[in-house]
Amino acid sequence: MRPEPIDLDSSSPERIRRCEGLRVLGIAQPFSPQCTLAPVSESEAEKELRRERATAAALEARAQTDVALDQPLECIVTTVEQSFDLVVVIAQLGDGLAGAYATLPEMNVALIAGKDAAVRRRFTLAHELGHHFLGHGPGFDTNLSLNDEVDPDESSANRFAAEFIAPRPAVERFVSELDDKAPTLDLVCRLANHFALSPKAARIRLETAEVVTDRALLGKLDAEIDDRQAKGCFERLGLEDRDDLCRLQPEQLPRLPAAVCNSALADFLAGNIDASQLAATIGRSSEQVEEALGRSVV
Repeated sequence: MRPEPIDLDSSSPERIRRCEGLRVLGIAQPFSPQCTLAPVSESEAEKELRRERATAAALEARAQTDVALDQPLECIVTTVEQSFDLVVVIAQLGDGLAGAYATLPEMNVALIAGKDAAVRRRFTLAHELGHHFLGHGPGFDTNLSLNDEVDPDESSANRFAAEFIAPRPAVERFVSELDDKAPTLDLVCRLANHFALSPKAARIRLETAEVVTDRALLGKLDAEIDDRQAKGCFERLGLEDRDDLCRLQPEQLPRLPAAVCNSALADFLAGNIDASQLAATIGRSSEQVEEALGRSVV
């Protein structure tokens, strides 16, 4: 079930740019209320209510899957495509682009940047699912927007993504079953490995799930992650990343579901046609296409 779009009442240059990029490609409708941004002058109570709604929506979304709430997702790509009206494309997008949520007349598409690591692809996909499930409307996501806690839609999609990948009940169960529950980098890395997250995302999840609340300890973990100590921790603990569809190698991209294989967008992402040919197909200029998807394609 796809919730009704949220009717927001003020526009944002960033949101308009993101929606225009998709409209240029012919994969989104002209601007609608979903392509606008709620006022950023939220009170703390309003922010907390929005976060609670995003968390509740993620738990509702998890309930639509066949994965128990206290278990990790074996493959988020498969789960999303089997459980929601959303197909997943992984391709080499332009520099700076992390992903996008696009609405076509016949389908909804999550585009994920193939240049990113598998853990980043997974979170981006959950983020795009958040935009879809919360009714935010189509748009691009950059590396900057994925870390935006000011834009209400981006912040809500991030909260949704974290809860969808690592629901609080699953986090609590995992930690409770560990012999060593000390809030160290080892705990962060074990949690990251269990849910196929990045160490940074796992550290944040420990905080938002209220497993670790001490600010000094959280700051210490942040410093260790920023110092790239997590890699050595993974190696010492013998932890390996999950072998799922988000781990596809560059030579295996683009990953195109059957539903989009015969489209001009698929031909462009596969390198079969160039920007000018795609532009001619959808009635746009090659400059507009390159601006929207970038020049780096497989």
